[in-house]
Amino acid sequence: MFEYLKIAYRNIWRNKRRSLITMSSIFFAAFLAIIMRSFQLGSYDAMINTMVEKYTGHIQIEHPDFPEDMTLDNAVVYSEELLQKVRNVENVKAIAPRISSFSMAYSDIQNKGILINGIDPKAEEGMTGFSEQIAMVKLTDEAIAKIKAEGAPPFLQEALDEYRGKYYARDKILAFEMNLQSNDDIEKWLPVIKKHAFYPSQNLKENDEGLLIGSGLSNYLKLNVGDSIIMLGMGYHGASAAKVFPIRGVIVVPNPQLDAMIAYGCLKTVQDYFSAYEFADSENGTGEKIPLLSSYVINVNRTDYESIQETRDAVIRSLNDQSLLIRGWKEANKELNNQIKSDNETGKIMIGLLYIVIAFGVFGTVLMMIAERKREMGVMIAIGMKKRKLAILISLEMFFMSFMGLIAGILVSMPIVAIGHLHPIRLKGEMAEMMATYGMEPVMPMAWFDMYYFNQMLVVFIVVLVIMIYPVIRIRRMNVIEALRG
Repeated sequence: MFEYLKIAYRNIWRNKRRSLITMSSIFFAAFLAIIMRSFQLGSYDAMINTMVEKYTGHIQIEHPDFPEDMTLDNAVVYSEELLQKVRNVENVKAIAPRISSFSMAYSDIQNKGILINGIDPKAEEGMTGFSEQIAMVKLTDEAIAKIKAEGAPPFLQEALDEYRGKYYARDKILAFEMNLQSNDDIEKWLPVIKKHAFYPSQNLKENDEGLLIGSGLSNYLKLNVGDSIIMLGMGYHGASAAKVFPIRGVIVVPNPQLDAMIAYGCLKTVQDYFSAYEFADSENGTGEKIPLLSSYVINVNRTDYESIQETRDAVIRSLNDQSLLIRGWKEANKELNNQIKSDNETGKIMIGLLYIVIAFGVFGTVLMMIAERKREMGVMIAIGMKKRKLAILISLEMFFMSFMGLIAGILVSMPIVAIGHLHPIRLKGEMAEMMATYGMEPVMPMAWFDMYYFNQMLVVFIVVLVIMIYPVIRIRRMNVIEALRG
């Protein structure tokens, strides 16, 4: 067998151009399939990270009737014991209690229906990195004039005018949208922008009586830090809810729809506003006040769906409470799940078409190889080599070329996937606006190395194996005399 391998390897390099064309076809098959699939799965990870991890959580604990009727009447009881039990479950990263409901928000000039969320700032920070979304820069007219007066270059002046009135919470996004591409530009102009456009947002403190409002809501109501916002709504079991809240800061939410209608307050503050309490003696409304929640939200460390389901089952066993509904994000966020499913199937069809195109390309190189070597194979059979052994030899040559093409595709794609995952491509213009509409940060990330990587290689290798059937059949049916005349 060793002799077959040695001869097959030597045969590859007898005609380097032909072999390189064949290997290039296989290289591009593996390379393009991996890159396309990595971008596709990376976009799903970004969607899940933005919409699930930052908002709905991987697992939710709710009242059984809450999914059908999302009102405070279908609330669950706040329990420190429940929180501790869930924290002790393997794979649970963090758990946060939340209370949410709708109210009317009023300023001096505008009013709007909004969603007000009560959160535990400490728990929320450990779960979603809440403080990273708090705006520290606002491009007001006054700030833009001062930055331009510092001698801002034309590209920066253009960006300042384009994003006038916008809030920023992260330096990275601010630098990107201001077209600060080189390190020198970032080091020179980012401090200038932050100095003149500083916005005095503050995070919520424990039992804070104030609110954080979305940047879109802030612009709509014309409210800033230090102003007051009037809230009117309906609380638990029809109780009236009315209060004036001071604004502590502005928060930048990637989803523009949420950003224009969301406010955050401390858990106790919002519970007091909605009168979200039950009493130990519920009939007489006396005794200890028991705080209520809309849900408990859980994030996990291993975020593949099988691990999420295993964690959910472990939480169910740990709590052992039939009065609670415990469900994963796919059940809680069916719209997002269906969107991912639809896009995934479309992506598979596109990659399937890519495989077909590439398969014909590889098949074309195989046809060329067989046609060019027809006389050579006829001579080998004429001098006594069995067709079976010749077929094995040709198959080994194809195997070597496939293997080298695949390895080249893997090696070239690995640094691209790693860079695309760690430093995703940031989008601008209409594409960025479209992604923001769906609540996603305008980036094109690539998925980290996982089974998809090897699945693409396996599919390409299977395609090559199927194509290898053709030269084997041609050899077995070969007419030696015709081949010698060829």
